[in-house]
Amino acid sequence: MRKMIPLLLIPIFCFSLISDGAAENTRVRLTIPPEQPPDPAWRREFFQGTLPLKNRPQIVSRKPVKDEVHVIVKNTGKTTLEYYARGSDDIAEPERIRLYQEVFRRGLWRKSRYDWCCFGKKKYSVLPSQSIKLVIDFSDDERGERMLGNFREVGTNRSELVVLATEP
Repeated sequence: MRKMIPLLLIPIFCFSLISDGAAENTRVRLTIPPEQPPDPAWRREFFQGTLPLKNRPQIVSRKPVKDEVHVIVKNTGKTTLEYYARGSDDIAEPERIRLYQEVFRRGLWRKSRYDWCCFGKKKYSVLPSQSIKLVIDFSDDERGERMLGNFREVGTNRSELVVLATEP
C-alpha cells in the first residue's frame, strides 16, 4: 500500500501541470482599494515625529480633464492648512501641489517617488472654509498609481498625506 501512494501522486501532479486553457489569454481585473492608508514608509522617511491631522481636508470632487485630474479640496476645519506646490519668486502655481506617488504592488499601495522640482517649491495656505483646485498628473510609465498630497496644520506638529487621485 505504501508503494502505491507515490505512484498515485505522480499522475495527479502531472495532470495538474497540463491544462488546455492558456492563463495568459484570460484577463483579470483587480479591484484596487483607492482609500487604503498611505504606505507607512512615507511617515518613517519624511514625516517622522509629526502627528496625524485633526483637521483633514475634504475631497469635494475629482474630475478627469484630458491627461490630468482636477481635484477640489476644501478645508472644513477651524485651523489653516498649508501645503507646498510649485513656486518661486517669479512663478506661483498653487494648483501644482507637491505629489507623492504610490504604485499598487502585491495587493497594497506602496511608496514609490515624490515630486521634487528644480523650479522650486513654495508654501501655500488653505483658510478655514476655503476650497482650492489642484491639478494632478500621472506618470506615463506607470499603471496602477495614485497621487497623494501632504497637508500640515499651521501652528501644530500635525502633518498627513491625503489621497488626491487614483489612476483609473
